[in-house]
Amino acid sequence: MLFRSLSLVAALAISSAAADNDDGLIKMKLHKMVPEEDFMMNLLSYHSPPTIKSSSANSLASVATERKLVRGAKQQNHAQEHIVLKNKLNAQYMGEIKIGTPAQSFMVVFDTGSADLWVPHEKCHEEMNCVAKNVFIPSSSTTNKELPWGSKSSFAIHYGSGPVSGVFTIDQVTLGQDDVVSDQTFGLVEHSSGLGALYQKAKFDGILGLAFPSLSQNPGAHTVVQNLLAENVIKSHVFSFYVGKDKPGEVAIGGMNEKLMKKETLNCIDIMEPARYWLAEMSDQVKFGGEVVSTGKHAGIIDSGTSLIYGPKAVVMKMALQLGGMFMPQVNLFAISCDKKVPDLEFNFGGKPYVVPGKDLTMKDVTGTHCFLGISMMMFGEEDEETMADVETLDEEVDLGITEDIEKLVGVGESKIPIPAGVTAWLVGDKFMMQQYNVFDVENKQICFAELKEGI
Repeated sequence: MLFRSLSLVAALAISSAAADNDDGLIKMKLHKMVPEEDFMMNLLSYHSPPTIKSSSANSLASVATERKLVRGAKQQNHAQEHIVLKNKLNAQYMGEIKIGTPAQSFMVVFDTGSADLWVPHEKCHEEMNCVAKNVFIPSSSTTNKELPWGSKSSFAIHYGSGPVSGVFTIDQVTLGQDDVVSDQTFGLVEHSSGLGALYQKAKFDGILGLAFPSLSQNPGAHTVVQNLLAENVIKSHVFSFYVGKDKPGEVAIGGMNEKLMKKETLNCIDIMEPARYWLAEMSDQVKFGGEVVSTGKHAGIIDSGTSLIYGPKAVVMKMALQLGGMFMPQVNLFAISCDKKVPDLEFNFGGKPYVVPGKDLTMKDVTGTHCFLGISMMMFGEEDEETMADVETLDEEVDLGITEDIEKLVGVGESKIPIPAGVTAWLVGDKFMMQQYNVFDVENKQICFAELKEGI
């Protein structure tokens, strides 16, 4: 069969903490664990292939979010929370949070493409894909509270792979060692079957969203970061990502870790209004191997919940076909020869070029015999469906059982992402973010990039 399982080479566990007096941070030691069980095509992320919806500014507010799953962390300082991200083959990043009293621990995805916090409810254990998950038991927490009268009490989120649903509750949430939000409203997923079998294999329990509150399923409640700021746990409405390449990474909540970045190279770009996703304007050119492959007005959605890079269908097709790629509709990816050298991909934000090396755009299975291009196609509504007619596909070579699992992973539904009319959008995930330090400034509505320090 064409697809094979990908084995995780190593997993990292946080085992102890030691204070670092010169910067007030707590550094967490990371140790290898024995290799975990196979995780089917974990490089592909849990987002469905995004669908762009061209919109006017007036219509953006009516478009709901429908997405996500995969990544994470752990660590601490009251003015600035540092959380180490656990790396799964540069595709899955997860971090630990604690909820309730006594604390119940969960591994969550830190996701800049969604705005809600949710973990599984104890009822979720009735679902096959939720049996092994850490679940929240409200009755076991002395700080669990009932929702105020009139509050939204239930939710349903439609991911590309299917729906999840549950109820809202209130309890304290702890990040790092002891930074606490006392009364956080969050979701408890009771029904997780829509996430498919791969939710069962994934190592995360839930999601902590870091997009703007307007994307929340419960806009009447503050997000975790809003509450951290309101309760003076953090001093600044800023969070930052260092996405480790073949090593652990870090998310810093409340600021940025200047030990990881060259501050003098910080380049900040205003995000496009209205502020919902982390959508920043790019230059009028995108280059692949030094060749201009796309012109016009561009924008990039910076999304820590996606491992791939998504671009316009016609542009990605051109890029893939010059590599001899064969499209696999089951997973919305192009299979390429493992001997093929993939060119560098270059974006330009704020007048500065940002390059994703070609070596980071090639994905291999554990045998090294099957390779895929780490750039996939963004869908643009109902347009251009006929453009796939002439593309060579590998439909008949893919084992049915494998593709059913992967369909659940990458999603067969649509995620409507509103983009202003006339803008060509790219969705850039961790393959882009791992190239530099990434700062998300909520208060000033900016996203900033800085070069990593040598040796990082």
